[in-house]
Amino acid sequence: MILRLLHATDAIFWLEITISIGLLYYLYRIIPKKKWYTILIGMRILLFMLFIFLLLNPVLTINSEKESYLDWGIFVDNSASIKNHKMPSLNAIQSGLEELLDQLSEKNIAYQLYHFDASVNKRDGQQIDGSGLTTNIANLSLAIRKIEHRLSNAIIISDGIITEGNNHHLDFNKIRIPIHTIGIGKGSEMVDVSVQSIDVPTVVLKSDGVNVHAIIQSVGNIQDRLSVSLYHEKELLGSKHIRLMGFGSKKDINFRFQPKEIGKQRYEIRISSVEDEINILNNKQNFNLLVLKDRYKVAMITGSPNKNTSVLKRFLKENPRIEIDHFVRISGARFKPEIKSFWSSPYELIILDNFPIEPLSTNFVRILGKKILTHQSGVMLISGPNQSNKSLNGITSILGVRTQDSSIETAPIFWDFVNLKDSIEADRPPLTQKLAVLGKGQLSDSLAIFESGWPLWLQNQIGNIRTSVITAADIHLLYYQKRDGSNDNLFSNIFNKATRWLLKSGNSHENYFRLNKDQYQQGEIVRITGSQPFEDNQTEQSINIQVTGESSNVISKDIIFNIESNRWEGEFRAPSQGHYTYQIFMNSGQLQIQAGKFQVLESQIELNQVHLNQKLMKSISEVSNGQYYHWDDRNELIQSASQKVRRELKGDFIKFKENEPLLILIVLLLCIEWSIRRNKGLS
Repeated sequence: MILRLLHATDAIFWLEITISIGLLYYLYRIIPKKKWYTILIGMRILLFMLFIFLLLNPVLTINSEKESYLDWGIFVDNSASIKNHKMPSLNAIQSGLEELLDQLSEKNIAYQLYHFDASVNKRDGQQIDGSGLTTNIANLSLAIRKIEHRLSNAIIISDGIITEGNNHHLDFNKIRIPIHTIGIGKGSEMVDVSVQSIDVPTVVLKSDGVNVHAIIQSVGNIQDRLSVSLYHEKELLGSKHIRLMGFGSKKDINFRFQPKEIGKQRYEIRISSVEDEINILNNKQNFNLLVLKDRYKVAMITGSPNKNTSVLKRFLKENPRIEIDHFVRISGARFKPEIKSFWSSPYELIILDNFPIEPLSTNFVRILGKKILTHQSGVMLISGPNQSNKSLNGITSILGVRTQDSSIETAPIFWDFVNLKDSIEADRPPLTQKLAVLGKGQLSDSLAIFESGWPLWLQNQIGNIRTSVITAADIHLLYYQKRDGSNDNLFSNIFNKATRWLLKSGNSHENYFRLNKDQYQQGEIVRITGSQPFEDNQTEQSINIQVTGESSNVISKDIIFNIESNRWEGEFRAPSQGHYTYQIFMNSGQLQIQAGKFQVLESQIELNQVHLNQKLMKSISEVSNGQYYHWDDRNELIQSASQKVRRELKGDFIKFKENEPLLILIVLLLCIEWSIRRNKGLS
């Protein structure tokens, strides 16, 4: 124990102490010889000494030494590849492990046993069975770092095959204890190259270039120069020559091409095979790409120009992907320009603006319906001041609506969106209802309604034909309702959503999400990416993927929007061997937006890679100041093993100035003194 004073003293301090003690002694001599006076003066002297003691800020240091024995950490690979080595076999590995642990016990060396594969788990028993799906060395380094303060050495027993996570052996140089490695198996005698993953956009425009990122993995001793090729059907789009390193290494390959056709296109990446390759089925992988048009042709037919016409035409011209042809009815069946160019041209969207004003002829309706079916065109009707329910006779079946005889309020009335997600925080001017129509069919949906309950904006789908109807004659008023701090308005919000939904009518395969492959091995990571170019506010949506096997649901995972990569991303592990279907839902399973299939092969991802990665095992030992031993030489490690003791010096500091018992004693003495003085009538 050591007592130190944190505040230094000098001659003046000790002179004042001496004078004070002398004064107290003088008082003690002159006071009456009464016992209570003696007690009172004694308490004053004690309190005075305690205060002087505390002014010097004394600190008492108590040193102690503690010894503890450090364990050895034994980390045994329990992944699938361990049980598929011919030499040593799983039984031989189990027997050798038991022998190694017995030798440590004979030398009185305590140990902690762990099994690792995708994760690291402590085990009381010694049995290993190779039940792990994958091997993650990165997780192993993190696990050792967490417990290294309790270990003197660590031993990793593994074949060094990494099938998940990072394979950077430099992660082990952050560990402050020696890590010895024992390698299981022999150098790779099997050779295999495979397409491990493909990363490519899900949806592109025809004019855009497409970037394809593929990861090629090679196993075994490979020195050949291989070619990686990209095909569209039978057409070669590009080819690159690469040299692989083997031994589980990976190579990034990038292609860039421009699609030539519209719609769902199928592409394939192929790798040339090498001599004695064990599996050539994984040398190619397919992927699909949805190619959309650069520009959409839109026909706008105006029955009689009105205030909606100019606003609508301005809105369409602001969209660079829309090419508009405008036909204005002059009188009867006369249009400007001639209507015959309308019949001869294909359009993705036909907009009826204040048209028809009078019921159309049966022949006109028949030809219009045939044109819409042939070209799979979307149809939008925007009511105008010259229309009524009667003017829709004949085309209600095309629009998917039915008219209803009812008195319509002639004055503007208020309205609102049906779905709160479509709503905008802005003033909504009252609008004038011109048509009284209702949707028919299961796919009919009202998106906005008047206070009277009649639909203002409804959409419908009949087969592959999509339609949208606006029943307000003065919808142009919304164009001037600007949102605070934004150039957006209610008009653009409604028509952007309506036209985007309608322009998709020609795409029968809307695959906005895709898996990185269509064939996996059990336990392999399945990655899914996706984009949705037609929807705003993507991050506000909830996307979920559900995987179904032959009998029941197997997996349900959320897909998260990655802001940095500007796309949806998710992943899960491939289940057991078999064929699976997946469904992608939006908003907690309410709306299915896509479905697909994939296959899981019988073999596990490690079974084609059963060899010893001696290079990795040696590197782990080198960066951590440990030693590498082959399985046959493991006894050399145990012979040099020894028990280590860790000595800990512990110093306890007692600051009297902060010592609670001492402070309580001072307060107690002051209270007793005050009580005695009050009892004796002293001031």
